[in-house]
Amino acid sequence: MPRLPLKDSVTLKIGGGRDENDDPIPVQNIPIRASVTPISGDQQAQRGRSTTLTTYRLTVTDPRIEQVTTVIWRAQTYTLEGRAMPYRIGSGNTPHHYEVMMSLGSG
Repeated sequence: MPRLPLKDSVTLKIGGGRDENDDPIPVQNIPIRASVTPISGDQQAQRGRSTTLTTYRLTVTDPRIEQVTTVIWRAQTYTLEGRAMPYRIGSGNTPHHYEVMMSLGSG
């Protein structure tokens, strides 16, 4: 199988919130290798403020990405947009990698 150039370091934030007994679920910060590719940067004026939304494609091989809603990259916390999509190569049933969009808004 082809190898992916995972040259970036990101941290997956897994857990948090409360379980069925209303007990807190501890947050786990899991550092992994990933590929982060810029997709878009959009600036717009809204109510007199300048806002920016930046979107990146996150590519990872770790299946725990399916449990994540936020990712830390370069000291910024990004929100995942939708669910991670598994990509399979060949006839195998195991995913080769996962891709998901992540965004950061400011303003």
